[in-house]
Amino acid sequence: MCLKNLEFLRNSRFLRKIAKIRYNHSKKDKNAKRTKMSISVLMYHHVLENDGTIAISQKNFEAQMKMLAKGGYTTITPDELLAYKQGKITLPKKSVLITFDDGWRNNYIYAYPILKKYGLKATIFLITSWIEEASKQPLAFEPACHEKAKILAKERPGAVVLNWDEIEAMSDVFSFHSHTHGHTDGYFGKLDLTDDIGLCKQTIKKRLGFDDVHLCWPRGAYDENSIKIAKDAGYKVLYTTKRGANLSDNECEHIRRIAIKNSTFWLKKTLFIYCNDTLSRLYSLIKSK
Repeated sequence: MCLKNLEFLRNSRFLRKIAKIRYNHSKKDKNAKRTKMSISVLMYHHVLENDGTIAISQKNFEAQMKMLAKGGYTTITPDELLAYKQGKITLPKKSVLITFDDGWRNNYIYAYPILKKYGLKATIFLITSWIEEASKQPLAFEPACHEKAKILAKERPGAVVLNWDEIEAMSDVFSFHSHTHGHTDGYFGKLDLTDDIGLCKQTIKKRLGFDDVHLCWPRGAYDENSIKIAKDAGYKVLYTTKRGANLSDNECEHIRRIAIKNSTFWLKKTLFIYCNDTLSRLYSLIKSK
């Protein structure tokens, strides 16, 4: 390699960032235990016949789940993520948490059998007032793109939103947690944030029998006051739409998630980066510039 190329590499931003990361790591207490693994949390919404806005096709979803199963990935629950963050448990390398937002009925029709086929676990963050309304009016399932589904969620929720019977039926694969009571949409009554969070927690307790500590922010929107309200209500783990990986660092107020694209190759590449502590830190530094 010529001297000119060597000089370029020596001065490259990429190598400077690697040096910075290595330096920061070297300053840590050598006797402190610290995992070099990070946890990726995947964020899905709809699984439909075709790809679309925040929707993945059945075909592409199955290809991604097959890749996880055959690639040696372990799917975990939110409670396992919390225990890992708190340093109470260790998790297998290549552990991921699969999440779905809102509680769309297509998660039961299309995603559930695929996850079950490959022996994978996942989580749905429920908008509890939508689930309550859908449970009052059993209707035939209507596959709908996201924009149409939002309209139907208000007009005919039973056609597009999960009901409590379906939630019970899919509980062998899915765990269920909070996504507020009304998603700030006011479809079934306007609520301030305290009531929106409180009613969601009460409904989960009444319907599913446990005191939920996991809350996913609608549209990823929150501030310091929102965090205080959620913590005052008893939530410990708060899920965002910010991209990134999650370390065993006891920081549970800003769980990062990866919004899914339709490409299985993209997912494989992304998980390769984010399941490694050093690579995920380096990638985040580069993306932030």
